[in-house]
Amino acid sequence: MVPFKTYKSLVQLKHKEGTLFEVVGDSSTLPEWFHAGFLDDPKTVYVNPWFVEAIFGKNGYYIPHVESTSRTLLQVTHWHSEEDAEILIFGPPHYQEDVSQMISNLVNYRRRMRQEEDLSPEDETQCRLEEVDKASTQLSPMRAAKAQVEVAEAATQQAPIE
Repeated sequence: MVPFKTYKSLVQLKHKEGTLFEVVGDSSTLPEWFHAGFLDDPKTVYVNPWFVEAIFGKNGYYIPHVESTSRTLLQVTHWHSEEDAEILIFGPPHYQEDVSQMISNLVNYRRRMRQEEDLSPEDETQCRLEEVDKASTQLSPMRAAKAQVEVAEAATQQAPIE
């Protein structure tokens, strides 16, 4: 079956049979911290495709970073446009559980944020961009106080006498 959308990963995997997977191409592309034996039994998590983009960035931009940080491999596939995306987590069982819990927590957090703000995904993205824009143009409280002191000092200094 051809997926509706796939996301990038550190290592491209191919489904073999049952729950077995294999590395596409040269198996030496596996990171040194990952063992091929971990490809036998992935943990599966299903999430709304919108959450995949919200958690991992557009087209899964942050997936390789999450993989290298969590020492797991993720295969994120969106099979049908109307269904949830499938996230397969490969690695030691306790790492799989940690990553699964992290994804669950992020989904719950995003869901709560959307409910509180009652925004569509497009509106939320626009609000987040506006918040970042606003925050990047504002002075921090310390910098603002320092700027006020500098202005006050400059106002009380006498002009040099020639």
